Amino acid sequence: MIRIKRDEIYKILLDRENFYMKQYYSNFHKKEIFLAIKELKDGIYCILICDEENEQIDCLEAVQYIKTLGKAFSLNMIILSDKEEYTHADNSPMANKLVINRNRSSVIYCDNSCIPIRHIFENANHEKNVRGEEKFFKDKSLTLILMGINIIVFLLTAFLSGNFIDIDSKVLLYFGAKYNILIQQGQFWRLLTCAFLHSGLIHIACNMYSLYIIGPQIQQVYGTYRYFIVYIFSCIAASILSYIMSPNSLSVGASGGIFGLIGALLAFAIIERNRINKNYISSLIQIIIINLFIGLSIKNIDNFAHVGGLIGGITAGYITYRTMRKYNE
Repeated sequence: MIRIKRDEIYKILLDRENFYMKQYYSNFHKKEIFLAIKELKDGIYCILICDEENEQIDCLEAVQYIKTLGKAFSLNMIILSDKEEYTHADNSPMANKLVINRNRSSVIYCDNSCIPIRHIFENANHEKNVRGEEKFFKDKSLTLILMGINIIVFLLTAFLSGNFIDIDSKVLLYFGAKYNILIQQGQFWRLLTCAFLHSGLIHIACNMYSLYIIGPQIQQVYGTYRYFIVYIFSCIAASILSYIMSPNSLSVGASGGIFGLIGALLAFAIIERNRINKNYISSLIQIIIINLFIGLSIKNIDNFAHVGGLIGGITAGYITYRTMRKYNE
C-alpha cells in the first residue's frame, strides 16, 4: 500500500472537488495551518487534516477561526493515526471525523457525515496505488522479462540436470554455453546464449538480484529500447573477451551483461557529471572495483567476461546516450 500524503489530499480537494484554501495562525503549533473550504447553499463545508495526538486543540483553533468567517459551517476532520483502531470518538464533538491509519492508508473510523470524504480519499488512494503499480512495471518491464527468460532457462537446465544446486556442464553445453571449439565451428550464437545460462542456484540468484537492482535504473536513463541494446551488446562483448582471453573455459552467466549495465551507468554519469551528484561516479567506480576484486578472489569466475561486459557497456552506453541527448536537443 502506498501512503497518501496530507498535501496530496488537499490538492485533490482543490483540483477535483471545488474546495479553496484558507489559512490561519495556530498558537499551539506556532505556524500557519491550512483549511479546505467549499461553499454550499446553507454555509461552508470545511476540512481540516491533523494528527490524532493534536486532535482536540486543532479542532478548537479551527472552530475559533471558522467562526470569524461569519457563516454557518460544518467542520470535518481527517485525522491521521498510527493506531489500528480509534477509541476517541467522543473527543472534539464540534467536528465530524474520518480517521486514517497513516501507515496502511486505510480508514479505521468514519462518521456518517464524513462518508463523502471517505469516498474521495479511497478513490484517490486507489488511483495512487494503480499509478504506483503501473510505474513499477513500466520501469522494470524489460528487467522482469530478462529475469523471466533467465529463470525459465535455469529451471529447464536444472530439471534436465536433476540438480538445482549444480547444473550439469553437458546440459549447459547443449543449451549454448560459451565453448571456444564449438564457436570456431560456426556456432556463433553461443556468444549470446551463454549469458542466459547459469551454473547453479546461487549463481542465478546473485545475478538476478543484481539485474533487478541495476536494470530499472538503466531503463529510466536510457529507455527500454536502448537498455536492450546495451544489455545484449554487453553480453556479446563479455563473451568475445572471454573467448580471446579464456580459450579453455566453459562460460555461462548474465554477469557480463550486468557489468555492462554498470558501465552504461558510468558512461551516463560521466556525460552528465556537471548535473549530478559528484559522489555518484565515485560510488559506481567503487562498486566496479569491489566486484572485480571479488571475482579475482573466487575460483571459476570468468573475470575477462566481466571486464569485457564493462567495456561493452561503457561503449554502448556512451554512444547511445550521446545519440539520445543529441536527438532530444
